[in-house]
Amino acid sequence: MGTGSSQTRPRQGQRPQSGPRPARTQADRSAKTRANLLAAVVRCVDDVGYARTTSQRIAKEAGVSVGAVQHHFASKADILTATLEDSFERLSAAFDGASADGASLERRVGVFVDRAWRHYGSARFRSTLEIIYGTRDQGDGAAGDWAAKPIHESAQRAEALWSAFFGEYGIKPRERQEILRFALVTLSGMAMSMRLSDNPSEMGRQLAMLKTALLALLKEAIAK
Repeated sequence: MGTGSSQTRPRQGQRPQSGPRPARTQADRSAKTRANLLAAVVRCVDDVGYARTTSQRIAKEAGVSVGAVQHHFASKADILTATLEDSFERLSAAFDGASADGASLERRVGVFVDRAWRHYGSARFRSTLEIIYGTRDQGDGAAGDWAAKPIHESAQRAEALWSAFFGEYGIKPRERQEILRFALVTLSGMAMSMRLSDNPSEMGRQLAMLKTALLALLKEAIAK
């Protein structure tokens, strides 16, 4: 009888064993905890509103201690600011892979609205609005001072995305901004209306109406 190899071969259909997974670094664990906390903020604000979203509630939702929350974020304003920044970054991420190259005006409008709604129709964006409105309810004006920077950066992101789709048509900057503002205000209103009626077919009709209105406004602006 011949001597076989001492190496154990995997049975048919059995995946070969891989080596040990590399240990996660402290930075990896910290980033995961931070992301978990931000997701917990979104769930809390979406479920109980801004005013009732406390550090204790966030910690419970995230499954960590209050000390862990305070380790990553020194104050409620810090964690809410990070939540806003994360939300607004996701608006840009919603357009990943989208291109207006060679597309008709109607096609561009359709892609822009559909991609924007990926973000505006999310629980994360609804929580963003709750946070902004919540600071005003507490007497902080349109929004707290801590929220001003991410809100301003969000407006810049939206303008850059809008220009990428429609900048080549030579529309006057003021008109282009007004049409963009109309689009974003409409999407924001639709997001808030989902609190009352989360009806996909109704949202679909409203999105179609928005596309029709935007196309008409853009054609009018281009013709001037």
